[in-house]
Amino acid sequence: MLVQKKWNFGLGTIFSLIVVYFIFLYSKDKGWALLALISKWYLIIIGGLIALSVGIVLLIVLFSLLMLLIAIVKLKLINKKHKKQKYKEYIDAEYMVKE
Repeated sequence: MLVQKKWNFGLGTIFSLIVVYFIFLYSKDKGWALLALISKWYLIIIGGLIALSVGIVLLIVLFSLLMLLIAIVKLKLINKKHKKQKYKEYIDAEYMVKE
């Protein structure tokens, strides 16, 4: 049985981003250029991946809501059209058949 490690962004990742941000600020203040560079790129890459995944989820949710809104509007238009056809005025006329 193979167990594969999957990419997970959870609470630990957010906590590590906060810690690395403070490391970046401290190393920038002390003038440690290499540590500041490494921590900055870590923040850019991991923060960018998290922002990308959150953005994709938001786009999917917004697209789904837009499709739902369009479907509701179409149903309302169809129902209005159906009601107009249903309540047409008819003339009541009597007729006799000649033999």
